[in-house]
Order: sequence, then structure tokens, then C-alpha cells
Amino acid sequence: MRALPPISERTFTHAFKRAIDDVPDKAAYIDADGVELTYAQTMDRALRAGTAFAALGVEEEQSVALMLDNSVEFITAVYGLGLTRRVQVPVNTAYKGDFLAHILNDCDAEVVVIEAEYAERLALIADQLPRIRHVVVRGDAPHSLGSRFETSSFTALFDNQPAELVDAAPDDLMAIMYTSGTTGLSKGVEISHAHAYTYASREDAARPVAEDRILVVLPLFHLAGQWYGAYQSLIARATAVVQPAFSVSKFWGWVRDFKITETVMLGAVAELLQQAEPRPDDADNTLSYAVMAPLASDLETFRTRFDVQLGAVYGMSEIGGVMFTEPEDVVPGEAGMARAGFELRLVDSDGNDVPNGAHGELLVRPEDPALVMRGYRGLPEKTAETIVDGWVHTGDIFKRDDEGHYYFVDRSKDALRRRGENISSFEVERTVNAYPDILECAVVAAPSDLGEDEIKAVVVVREGHELDFIKLTEFMVERMPYFMVPRYIQVIGVLPKTPTQKIQKHLLRDSGVAQDVWDREAAGIKLNRRS
Repeated sequence: MRALPPISERTFTHAFKRAIDDVPDKAAYIDADGVELTYAQTMDRALRAGTAFAALGVEEEQSVALMLDNSVEFITAVYGLGLTRRVQVPVNTAYKGDFLAHILNDCDAEVVVIEAEYAERLALIADQLPRIRHVVVRGDAPHSLGSRFETSSFTALFDNQPAELVDAAPDDLMAIMYTSGTTGLSKGVEISHAHAYTYASREDAARPVAEDRILVVLPLFHLAGQWYGAYQSLIARATAVVQPAFSVSKFWGWVRDFKITETVMLGAVAELLQQAEPRPDDADNTLSYAVMAPLASDLETFRTRFDVQLGAVYGMSEIGGVMFTEPEDVVPGEAGMARAGFELRLVDSDGNDVPNGAHGELLVRPEDPALVMRGYRGLPEKTAETIVDGWVHTGDIFKRDDEGHYYFVDRSKDALRRRGENISSFEVERTVNAYPDILECAVVAAPSDLGEDEIKAVVVVREGHELDFIKLTEFMVERMPYFMVPRYIQVIGVLPKTPTQKIQKHLLRDSGVAQDVWDREAAGIKLNRRS
């Protein structure tokens, strides 16, 4: 049976050394821009970028923010930081305004690498970014960063001699990944080399292998796209094909054109493919294996229609990947089985273990602390609440069957999940409450036919005011990422509250999407990453 290497060897450096020793001239990464790099070329460009970051004054263990679209160049920038013991902070490319300012300030970065297309967002919040001094701009689109920041071109990152490879320790900080909170701003999850490697690696599973060609359609600023896609391919010495984003209409064309054999599907991806109009050639493709979280709602139909084997997986930023089930053992609806190296418990509200079949919060304890997050950046109290006696409290509710399969039930935290993104109701509410006509707001999940959440904002309008749903939507679009903008808006006279004035959100969820709820999409307003 295959297994991961010792924890001491779970770093970018060790992964690259193995690839360079075995397959230096093999195609490592291919992207939609036509860029194709071998493993040797990828490492060379990464180390040249490492030299450039050093010249920009980025010290070892210091953060660099990356707000980039999917590309091979994004990957080389990530590796350039990791191979020289610097820290990447991937930024969701939908972020703007206060959301963006919070992350850039919280991570203490002084250098930002950004697409030219998004540079104006920095200019608009320049006075909120006291630490940012240099911006590396990718692309030829004009930008107006003014004199507030020093600027340079992304291509100049590679006009250097390669840096020396640095042997990072497995518990060295490799990344800060921001995840939405439920009672405050997004939290920075501090991630070590061993944590990222263990999440990314499937050396303890049958696939991937070096012969695989892995399609990456999830964003590289997200751990699933970067680690379960690009990094997993490096560890396996496979070839990764990176596309800008998921597309129902293009997905199977990419599979056939690039002879893709494996991919990962998160969120609504499987449901969107499944809901597409059937074609006679659906099964005529090279894809033989896909990992899903969650599994397709109609598992057997998906497998048969597209002639693909499916594996179940579960993980999150704080804990990495802790569950997995091989295709031959997959049970419909499951999230996976316990992975070696992690001890899992399901407990009730008093911390007592629950029997099989009962619902309980998932707690995770790794064999080595480096396999889970160090903590939340700058939030020691929140970290202490989450990691107790070595156990990470996930806030996710599961049940387990007698064979050891785990089934996701619900989130005990007041968060939502849409299009693969965790969303803080607090952050959405804060923006909606800033609208002049709104007195008070509560944001809850609403049913979605894609298997995740739609977002419903329940609002109380100020006395003497009338709410214009279109103008409120425009207000939100200007101030928050597109995926956070509520689809549904409901106006009520007063929010239901407990005697201690806590909003009873369960009552608002239970009401669902009634006739008196305004539907943004029914009104013809559909949003995407460019919104």
C-alpha cells in the first residue's frame, strides 16, 4: 500500500527535488494562455521569482499577497515564495473595498502581486493600506495606482539569476489562507509546509499517478485548486492543465482536448454538469477519475453517464484533508472515511462521544501538530477556542455509520457556503446594514437546486423609507465579492429575537423562499467574477 513520506520531507523543496530527479523534462503545467513548462523550467522560474522577491525586500517568513487569475505564472509565483521560505497569501479575486483592505492589512504584507485588471481596487483603498509599499502588476491592461505605491512588471520577476533553494522545515509557515468567520471578519489560517503537503498528497491512495493529466478548474487562490490540483500534480509527478475557471459548456471539451484523466469537483460543479442536457457522447471522454466534495446527488447516474469513477473527500483550511474514500468503497451521500494520520471524533454539545448514527460535531487530532493549522493569525483567543487539548473543533456536524463512513449533516456555525466559498453572514450583514434605507438585517441560507446555499437577506426598512431592491443590489455589488451578494431579499416588520436580543435565524431559515421574497435572478440580475 502506498504511503506519504515522513513528515520531515513534506515540503515544497522535497517535492520538487523528487520531481527534478525523476522527470525534469516532463510537462508539469499547461494553461489556457498556451504556457507550458517542464518540471525543470517550473523550478527555474520559481527560483528566479524568489530572487526578485528578495530584491523587493521580502525577508524569509514574510508574507506576499497574490491576487491573480489562474495561470502557470500564478503557480510559479507560489513556488518562488515556498522554495525560498517566504509566505504566500492568496487573495480571492472577487474581493474589493473593506474586504480586500482587511486581508492585506491583517497579513502584514508589504508587497502585492496583482492582475492589472484588479489594480484599480488597490487605488481605491490606498489610504487604508499603510504597509503596502510595492505592487507587482501582471498583464498589459492600463492601471492607475498613482504615486502611492512603487510598481514593477510581473515579467520582471523572472529577469534574475535563480535563488538558492531553501530547505524549509515541515512546521515552517508556508501560507496564510483566509476563511470567512461567523462572528467577525475573515480569519487568516496559518498553514505549515507539512499541513499543505499532507492535504495535497494522495500518495496514500491509488490515484493520481505520474501518468495522470489533472484538470484544474477551481481557483488557485483556493486550497482545493492550488493544493488538490497544482500541488497534488507536483507530488505525483503528473501533468496539470490549468484553466481560468469552471465552465459547463467547455468542461468536456477541455477533457477531450488535453486528454485529461483526473480532476477535483467541489461545490456545485458536479450538479451543474449533471443538470446539463444529456448528449450521446457524454461517456466518450478520457476522464477516468474525479474526486468530489460533496458527492454528486445521483452518484450512479453520474458515474454511468460520464463513465467516470468517483472518490469522496472532506477537508477544510484549518485541518487539511482528513477523510477520503476510494471509488470502489464509495457510499452515496458520504463525505469520506478517516484518513491515516488523523484521529476523528463526533461529540455532543457536552463533549461526549456520540454513537454511530447519531449527530455530533467533528473533532480532529493529527498525529503531528504540523498537519493542522498553527492557528488564526493574530487571534490567540479564537485559536484557543478552536484547538483544545490538541483537538481541532471544526464546527461541522456529521454522523458515522457502522462501516466508518462519515456523512456531513450541517454546520453548527452560522456560516453559509455558496459556489465553493465559505461566507460569513456577519460580513454580508455589515454591508447591507450600511445601506441608508435599512434599519436592520439578518442573512441566512436559502435552499438551492445546486446542493449548496443561496443567500437570503431579511431586512427591516427604516420608518418612512421605501426599499428599491435594484439599488440595494447595486450598492452591494460595489462593496462585496459577487458570490456574497444575496440572491433573495425579504422585507419584514421586525426581526424575531430572543429575550437577550439575539436574532432567531432558524425562524428566518425555516420560512424559506416565500412569495413575498424578491429574487435577484428572477429580476434578470445574474452575477459572476467580473461583476
